[in-house]
Amino acid sequence: MNDSRLATGMSTAPLVFNQRHYDKIHVIHNGDPGAGFSALITYALNGVRRAESFNWLPVVDFTRNDTPHFYDPEYGNNVWEYYFEPVADLGSTKLRQWLESGKVNSEQIHRYTDAEVVEWHVIDPDRITTFWGPTDVDDRQTWMAEKRQLGREYVGKYVRLKPHIGNKLERLHARLFHAPVMFGVHIRGTDFSYAKPTAIDEYFVAIETRIEQQGLADFGIFLATDQLQFVTAFNQRFPNRVVTCDAARSSNDVAPFKLKDVSAYKKGEDVLLDILLLSRCDYLFKSVSAVGEYALWFNPRLECTDFALTSEYLPDKSIFWTGVYLKLDVDNKGPVRIALLTWTRIAGQVIENYWHRLLRLLR
Repeated sequence: MNDSRLATGMSTAPLVFNQRHYDKIHVIHNGDPGAGFSALITYALNGVRRAESFNWLPVVDFTRNDTPHFYDPEYGNNVWEYYFEPVADLGSTKLRQWLESGKVNSEQIHRYTDAEVVEWHVIDPDRITTFWGPTDVDDRQTWMAEKRQLGREYVGKYVRLKPHIGNKLERLHARLFHAPVMFGVHIRGTDFSYAKPTAIDEYFVAIETRIEQQGLADFGIFLATDQLQFVTAFNQRFPNRVVTCDAARSSNDVAPFKLKDVSAYKKGEDVLLDILLLSRCDYLFKSVSAVGEYALWFNPRLECTDFALTSEYLPDKSIFWTGVYLKLDVDNKGPVRIALLTWTRIAGQVIENYWHRLLRLLR
């Protein structure tokens, strides 16, 4: 749609906040109820980017309706503000108070549609993103460097931790990081599906090569993963070297943020703390998935081995719904059982997508 028309038709009442005039207030929502935690941060930052381009005041408001996997009423009505400060100091609660008191009116509030939000996230060439798919690029190294710089800029400017997150990060860092050199490793499992996965043996070879090149006798590995079997495998390969957070993990193809018996708040906190601890490491090994990329955005000095550069986007929808657990056959189930589980997974995903859409229409 033609975005230039969206700044018209607004109230004549002046909109001033923190001594700055704005043309509208842009309420940023999550357009994809099935999104994981890192994707939520990306949706928020792309909404901020849009707001900047039109001189709108951005307010991130991730609610129960659009962010069901992380919504926990014990922590409030806005999932973003469970973990982060408002991106431009105006929170969703204060905005509602302004609307109720008449300080601002509905003509001064702008929202995009779900489809528009998802479109920027996937195909807008200027978007903030962690991977080039679905459109390939000629020079992946340069593309990634440019997007990484953009991501670092926006994280540094707009992503501010709530104090309780910062305090927990410091406690975990002090408890877990004792080796003189700490390698960070992010390896995605379970339902990760949109790109070719990196096999665990590729991580082992890359880590051991780095250790040999550096001549290291003493090192530690901070492992961030959603797959329980990967923790076991790393401990077997690097005994007494591996440390992890007490995060929820899955032993099959169901991502932890979709588990029913885990606190919705904890699902988000687990991912965020993994990102932040990875950012504190001396060197990072990462795959396509966004957690490792965000660690680099939180720490601009962090260097990495980036398996994403040799991965491929997988456009086939039947493949798209088959996660790493099945693609890499983590439990050695064999081709027949894998095929059965694959089609079961596809059917379950279709039902879940329609269910979420129905709930949103009924609310």
